[in-house]
Amino acid sequence: MSPAPPVTQVNPRHSGHAHLVIDHPPFAAPLLPTERPPAPAHDPRAARAAVLALSTVSAIRHEHAPSRLDHPGSPADREELDGVRAAVWGSTVKISDPALVEDGMAARALEDEFQAQKNRHPDARIVAVCERDFGASYTKILVAAPGAPDLMVEGFDELEITGDRRATLAAVGIDPDRLDEEHDASGEGFFDYDSFLHTLTGGALSVYADERRLESAFVVDRSEKGEDSICEVWLP
Repeated sequence: MSPAPPVTQVNPRHSGHAHLVIDHPPFAAPLLPTERPPAPAHDPRAARAAVLALSTVSAIRHEHAPSRLDHPGSPADREELDGVRAAVWGSTVKISDPALVEDGMAARALEDEFQAQKNRHPDARIVAVCERDFGASYTKILVAAPGAPDLMVEGFDELEITGDRRATLAAVGIDPDRLDEEHDASGEGFFDYDSFLHTLTGGALSVYADERRLESAFVVDRSEKGEDSICEVWLP
């Protein structure tokens, strides 16, 4: 599929983001939902390698100097859809790539990358998450934690769960029975997935007002797979 011109606009009513976190052993002590992660040094060279390993990327066109970790903005045009952020803190890799966003229909970029990372790093804990708002809000969470079956949470207004949240928490060293009612993984009512992801990723997806962690930002050339995903989800 031919790339769309850089000035091609994303529908302003559409937004979204996708993150991938790979936590390699040896694993740090697990974080409770209220605990803040440490601020280890960021490795720009390893971050660059992690981006180049993505199935959605064929090359890096430009690399910005590392900056404070922040929430990625939703892309406004085709040019911004080539922006990828990555951080490597010790044994933790965190990547944000809009080409991994799914819409709950035919797109499978996030799930395909999740499976590829699982095959590449069978001993790692891997979390992939995307949110897409295009009139309807879609969420997808994928978790691989050695010692527990894979977990998938996805849906629009109501999220469907495949797997066992309690088993996943136990696999990362959290006793679900020690969590308070708000974070109880056994209930059928409200569940705080932001806190759940904070615990599973060691705080890699949490951003603080006085953030001390650094990340790198890249402008990439897209692989055929990455371009197809962008055109399917962002520029239909």
